[in-house]
Amino acid sequence: MKEKILPERESSILTAIVHDYIITGKPVGSRSFVQKYSLSISPATTRNIMYDLEILGYLMQPHTSAGRIPTDMGYRFYVNSLLVSYDFMRKQDATVREDALKKEIQLEKVYSSITKMLSTVSKYSGVMLAPRPDFTVIKRIELLPLDNNEVLVVMVTRTGMVVNKKVVISATVTQDGLHDYSKYLTSELCGYPIFEIRHSVIDRLRSGKPAASIRDLALDIIQLALTGSDEPELYIDGIENLLRIPEMVEEKRLSSLLNIIEEKNILKEILEKTIDTEGVLTLIGDEVENEKVSGCSMVTSSYKIGNKNVGVIGVIGPTRMDYEKVVPLVDYTCNVVSDYFTKMSK
Repeated sequence: MKEKILPERESSILTAIVHDYIITGKPVGSRSFVQKYSLSISPATTRNIMYDLEILGYLMQPHTSAGRIPTDMGYRFYVNSLLVSYDFMRKQDATVREDALKKEIQLEKVYSSITKMLSTVSKYSGVMLAPRPDFTVIKRIELLPLDNNEVLVVMVTRTGMVVNKKVVISATVTQDGLHDYSKYLTSELCGYPIFEIRHSVIDRLRSGKPAASIRDLALDIIQLALTGSDEPELYIDGIENLLRIPEMVEEKRLSSLLNIIEEKNILKEILEKTIDTEGVLTLIGDEVENEKVSGCSMVTSSYKIGNKNVGVIGVIGPTRMDYEKVVPLVDYTCNVVSDYFTKMSK
């Protein structure tokens, strides 16, 4: 939708109407609006401006005798005005703190803590697309024998996360042999992130000077274990918050919520499309562009490790979302999470 340039008076009135509706959830009438905001114009003039804004597509009237409520286009105008003037870092209280994340040992619990923080503070639903495991740094590798020439490759990372992969090898290797391979791989790969091992370290080790006979088979095993890409996990918290919002349990929006709960791939696909976006991205109503999700808004931001975008955090709520609170919350949290993962990866 293409946003029109509004005169200052119309712009101020539209912004105030959207803000009022977000706070109250009730259609805004011209008379009560003038009284509430002590405007220097008459209710009749305000009513005419509201009518003009309705014709332009910013407002709508749910019923003939009712006041006006914002359309998706009206919310978009309001959010854009926030993005132009808002100082995110100074406005947001330090609610999501890095030291709170450091209390968790396992990455899965860190991800859960982040989404819980977002849902608790926003009063909506927090979501996080976790980074693929290949960003983590190897601390130790253990190879364990299974049946039928299967080997379990256990990769322990600096963060405490454990990545397990089963591989099948053609040679028969004793438990003592696997122990030797484990020592070799740990000594050579400790301190490298998985993506670097996959893309350069193995080739460098293979092309190096002749080593002990264990080298090639050990590298074959770890290369098999790292073949293919791991799908990022989706974490979500606070769906129950949305069920307490009256408009979210209307038939169409309730169907969207059930789709999000039952088919996590829907939400994962939406977030994956936003991973290369810089800064805060706000998707309002139909801007989500997924037929199974309607009547919802999403505020997201991609977090980084160093300069690389590796995942997405965000908040899902109604189109009548408190954007003034949620946009800086997501922006601030994204900065905390980026700093945390960047330090953790070193």
